[in-house]
This record gives sequence, C-alpha cells and structure tokens, in this order.
Amino acid sequence: MKKKIINKIYEDTSWDFRTEDTKTTSQGIHNYPAMMIPQIARRLIELYAPKKGGILLDPFCGSGSSLVEARLQGLNSYGVDINPLARLIAKVKSALIEPELLDEYIKKVKSEVINAEFNNGFNLSKIEIPKFNGLEFWFKKDVIKRLQLIKSIILKISNNSPDIKDFLLVTFSHTLRDCSNTRNGEFKLYRMPEEKLLNYSPDVYKRFIGKLEYNYEAIKNFYTECKKIKNYNALWVKILDEDTRRKISIPDESVDIILTSPPYGDSRTTVAYGQYTKLSSEWLGLNNNKKDIDKISLGGQIVNSLENQLGSESLNISLKHIAEQDEKRAREVLSFYIDLDKCLAEIKRVMKPKGYICMVVGNRTVKGIQIPTDKVLVEISNKHGILHKETVIRNIPNKRMPSKNSPTNVKGKLSSTMVKEYIVILMNQ
Repeated sequence: MKKKIINKIYEDTSWDFRTEDTKTTSQGIHNYPAMMIPQIARRLIELYAPKKGGILLDPFCGSGSSLVEARLQGLNSYGVDINPLARLIAKVKSALIEPELLDEYIKKVKSEVINAEFNNGFNLSKIEIPKFNGLEFWFKKDVIKRLQLIKSIILKISNNSPDIKDFLLVTFSHTLRDCSNTRNGEFKLYRMPEEKLLNYSPDVYKRFIGKLEYNYEAIKNFYTECKKIKNYNALWVKILDEDTRRKISIPDESVDIILTSPPYGDSRTTVAYGQYTKLSSEWLGLNNNKKDIDKISLGGQIVNSLENQLGSESLNISLKHIAEQDEKRAREVLSFYIDLDKCLAEIKRVMKPKGYICMVVGNRTVKGIQIPTDKVLVEISNKHGILHKETVIRNIPNKRMPSKNSPTNVKGKLSSTMVKEYIVILMNQ
C-alpha cells in the first residue's frame, strides 16, 4: 500500500539506518564514493515499485547498489553511467556468478599468487609494467611489479570466462587503490606525505588474497539470496555505456520506477568520480579514449550566462547570491542544473505514466550559500509533467563522504559537507 502523502516534507530518522550493515550481499566488493546504502534502495523499491515485477532504471547507477537491490526484489533493471569503472563494478555486483565455478578459478589464482609470494623475485624482473602518466608517483616500484604480476595471472587464468574475469579485475582494482600512495579515506587523489611513504610497504599479495576471499563470500551470499526469487534466472540487468543527458537506448514509456542518487554537483568541487576511478581505469585499460570523466560529467562544461529557462525560483535566488561574490562560480553551478534538466527530460520519456521517480539528493554549499537541490529538483521536474509527492529528510551517518571539503576550491579553506540527504519522491503524469 503506497503512502498517500501530497507535497509533504518531513524528517524521518528511520531512514538513517545508523546501525545497519551497509555492505550486505555483494554491496561491499569495491568502495565507491557516495554510494546509496542498500537499505534505502530496498525500502524505496518495496514502497514504490510494482508488486509483480517490472523494470527499474538508475540513470546515474555508479557502482550499482540500486541494481543489486532490484534483482533481489525480482525486478529487471537498467543502469546508465559514463564512468567505465563504475559500470564494471555494477556489472559484477549485480551478476549471477555460480559460486562453485568461481571458487575453482579463485583457487587457481590464489595458488599462483601464493607461489609468487613465497618465491621472492619470482618473474618480477620480467614483468612488463603498464605505462601511464604518474604511475611511479602513485605506486612504489615493487608494488607496481607485484600488482602487474597479479593482473597477468588473472588474465591468463580467466581468459575464457568473462564474468569470472570481471570479478577478478574488480577485486584487483580494489587492491591496487589500497596499495597505492594515496591518502586513506579520500575520494580525490592526494598523495601520502613523504615521511609516511618512507615506511610504507603494503603486502600486495596478502591484501589481494584477503579481498579475493571477502568478495567470494559476498558474491556467494548474493547468489544464494537471488535463488530465493521466483524465476531468478530469467531476470536481467543491462548496464549501458550511455549519457542520460542524451537519448538512451531504452524504449518510450517502458520503465516502472526510477531509483537513483544523482551527483551532488559538478565533479570539480563535489565528488570527483573521475579522480577516484583514475588509477584503476588506467591499470585496467578502461579509459582508452582518455576522456576526462569529471569534465564530461554533469556540469563539466560551463555556460556563458546566468540566463536560463529551468523555471526554478529557488535556484535563481541561490545563483543571485553566489553571483554577488563570484559570477563564474554561479555559472558553474547553473551548468550542473541545466544538465540535470536534460536528464529529467529523458527520464520523462522512458517512464510509464503514474510511475514513481525516487531521487536521493544532497544540498551542497557554494560560497557560503546552501543550494536547496531538493526544492530545485521539484521545481524543474514540474515543468516536465513530473509531480512532487513527498520528501523525506534523513541524516547521513555512514556514507563514504569526507567531513570537510573545499566548496570555494581554495586550498586549506574548508567547510562542513552535507550531513543530511533528501529522498525526493516524484510521480510521472
């Protein structure tokens, strides 16, 4: 029974899930910035998705949290993202990989890695290291060789099984970031201080095997839970290398529910997804066209004027106050919402009438001005014939976000980041 609450905004701490395990089933196989916690996705699907199956779309799917929960709730799903590492993680998290087969491959990989570990210098002198800018800045030389040896073992052993290979490469990706010279807990690329690097010597093989074992149990758990769903083998997940600002390859009026957490703002000053995934993408050869992910993300291209047809009074008030301090910064902010408006037009096209659109957003601060993205979203959606039903405000206890950031983009000038999220429920007309 869906709630019949019209145009209501309220706080509800039951959505905080403060003490819950947010890495259930396959959700914890790879870190990713600002992931939607599975409990939110699960509850939104229970409240707003059709009771007898249907199709879910996440137009900014990231690492695929919503796609995992869709499959567990018996829904088919589409995920769209421009970031190649995000798509790879999402594919593995939401795939049905037979545990016994996976275990066979893992045993082979572990055997070769352990053999390398106990044969000091084993083949390391013959390892061809990858070539990309900054490799030796971000990784120590011995770490580079050991990582590349692991990668070569993965490719040799899993060459004939794409799903197994992708699983192993996702585990490798998680390992390489953990063994890099980057500071812990950051989603932007910052190098450790020199004094810490002097004594930094990560055990590459041990860390990889530890993540391999953890990820195996996670995938096995996901597979076991999926088997409880009727016709589980018939369900599908399609992950699209497309851009929701443009026409995506999904038919008109075919989607039952949208469930997503769009970016908080442009990647340069909020969550730098491109920076976070850069090292893994280089190692795995995922970004061969050398696109700057942050520049092609929402708001990556700055508009020349503050004039707009978005129809959001809340946004225009915020832009006015920001422009009084920094007109260029205001145009950067506007660029993001213009791109978000293009996405809403495409969402409108693919949605069935009366379908629900559930968006989890945060209200960022720019130049000391908090932008009410939850209200802006409602106002922009209205012009597309998408109506507001309710907004739930939750606290953010667990999300992978820093406690401070630099909204002014000035080094050393920090402000508190978002501590609340807004779950905006809309309905297509």
